[in-house]
Amino acid sequence: MFELPGYSDARQIGTGGMALVYRAIQTNFKRQVAIKVLMPAYASDIQFAERFLREAETVASLSHPHIIPVYDFGQRDGTFYMVMEYLAGGDLMQWIHRGLEEEEVLQIISDVASALHFAHEKGYVHRDVKPDNIMFREDNSAVLTDFG
Repeated sequence: MFELPGYSDARQIGTGGMALVYRAIQTNFKRQVAIKVLMPAYASDIQFAERFLREAETVASLSHPHIIPVYDFGQRDGTFYMVMEYLAGGDLMQWIHRGLEEEEVLQIISDVASALHFAHEKGYVHRDVKPDNIMFREDNSAVLTDFG
């Protein structure tokens, strides 16, 4: 269980290589958010902690409709966290398993290419584009995540 002031009902929804992801309610806006939390084993390593915060700063500086928006990030009691939009539409691997129409594939490619082009113009390289890092909003628009 993860607790952070200003957020309630945190429930773990995912695990990555270095972080856990929780779905929570941002109480002041009453909206669902995703909170990415650096695992304690990595949080004690200053290089991993700096890398995590650098990812948050990078993504927060990239305002684009197909790049995950970061609402907040920081450290509390030795725990590093990043608060982002909660994407309810699942990830690309789930979409691949259910089957994709040609039009869907072309739209996903367009959305992701647009995000990558924007990031590259700003001097950033994603380095980990894969189905797990392409997620979807409820309107089916693709969003590039995890710039770690």
